[in-house]
Amino acid sequence: QRLAPAPAPRPVASPAPQPVAAAAPVVRSFPAARPRFGTRACCWPIGEPGTSGFRFCGGEPMAGKPYCMEHAALAYVKPRDRREDAA
Repeated sequence: QRLAPAPAPRPVASPAPQPVAAAAPVVRSFPAARPRFGTRACCWPIGEPGTSGFRFCGGEPMAGKPYCMEHAALAYVKPRDRREDAA
């Protein structure tokens, strides 16, 4: 005797997918104090990027450097002489 084939399972109707709300776009504000091309100004960042208070120093940069004298002193630190640590 032959067995009858098992009936195919009936598809179960699944609920229609709910639309996902799109996330609001992130709006980044950039400071207007950023030096324009062709002008020279200190590029030292002041404040937290992405916040309304973020800006650049804008002071007069040193020749050949992107920073003013005050910020260049912070950015360009000479390495210590290892001989000073000996003894």
